[in-house]
Amino acid sequence: MSRSADYTIQGFLYQFNKTLVEILKASDDAVIHIEGIIEDIEIKTSAGLDAIQCKYHETQEKFALSTLYKPLLQMMHHFHLNNDSTIKYKLFCHFPMDAERSELTITKSDLETTLETKNQTLQKYTAALNGCINVNDFLSQFSFEIGDSLDNMTKEIYLLLGANGIPTEDIDILAYPNAIQHIADLSIKHNPDERRTTKKETIQLLRTIKKTAISRWTLSLKSRKEILKERRSQLKNNLDKNIRLRYLIIDPEQIDSFEEEFVIFIQDFKEKYHFKQTHTCTPLLYLMTQREQAKQIQLRLELKGVICNDGIIAGIQFDESRFFREPIVKKSRGAEIQREFDIRIISCVDAIPAINNRKADDIFIIAESIPAQLDTRDINIELLSIRSLAEIKYVMGISNVFE
Repeated sequence: MSRSADYTIQGFLYQFNKTLVEILKASDDAVIHIEGIIEDIEIKTSAGLDAIQCKYHETQEKFALSTLYKPLLQMMHHFHLNNDSTIKYKLFCHFPMDAERSELTITKSDLETTLETKNQTLQKYTAALNGCINVNDFLSQFSFEIGDSLDNMTKEIYLLLGANGIPTEDIDILAYPNAIQHIADLSIKHNPDERRTTKKETIQLLRTIKKTAISRWTLSLKSRKEILKERRSQLKNNLDKNIRLRYLIIDPEQIDSFEEEFVIFIQDFKEKYHFKQTHTCTPLLYLMTQREQAKQIQLRLELKGVICNDGIIAGIQFDESRFFREPIVKKSRGAEIQREFDIRIISCVDAIPAINNRKADDIFIIAESIPAQLDTRDINIELLSIRSLAEIKYVMGISNVFE
């Protein structure tokens, strides 16, 4: 991952953590809107609306007013157009500076300097505001805060989770990562009404979740190793069962080094979970790609000794009954089992209707999200949004290391 991409993820994580702090500190009647209509975080109470914009400037060596021109102009523009005294505008920013500079304020002079910027991308704001906005009135509804480090904010969240009844032993690897993932999930909802929550709803959700969320967000937390270890432990019980119908749903675009490592991953999976005589349920591999790419993976698997059944007749037509037929099994004089095929393989064009018609016990989804139209009723769904195949193998008990 590039440094710029890493900083981008850290910026989102910082905003998610700030959102979580606001949720956990909110009053019982407050409704928190994530990625709100006005700002990143909006807190609605009977007294009015707090509109908070969150900025993360970890790479900025020192405070510079110019880095705040855009959010300041956006807030002033909204204030100018709406003239609503019940809205409080808050700019929450993190700069990696020492403690004695954490009390910075935004003054009238700073706002006037902001309005004079010659930045061409901001001209639509300055043109609309210059000579029109009452800066003093805006300042009466505006506040500026230098945010703490992400580490210190996390410590505050742990205390707040404990104060809201979450057991201490559940915070680090269960409640906290799931809370971050919950906020991330809400933030991408298209319907604004679905991006709202309350402290009560969030706490109730965290008390019921028993699986640790695995995603690019939770794996960016400092407790990454502990999260992977806990998720491995959670999966172990079902993976240890010999008779279990397992489907793997894989998005090649979401896996690093897919071309180089994936065939070996499937071979290792087969040698771990489908080699005994008691392993009677043939695994299914659904590749979220076109049939031609799936055929290339199938060819490479068979060259490695993993025989596949794709259910395709004469290389043209998919037949569901052919796909789900049971393999002929032969036992040699030794202990080795010889199966007609080891795995079922399917691609996008045929997959979802077939999978919905033949229910699995477990579906392991290695992708960003659960595929649309997948019927998840009465199935144990394990969403593993992990890009590293080494980490996937570790979490699924195929290997004992991930580094």
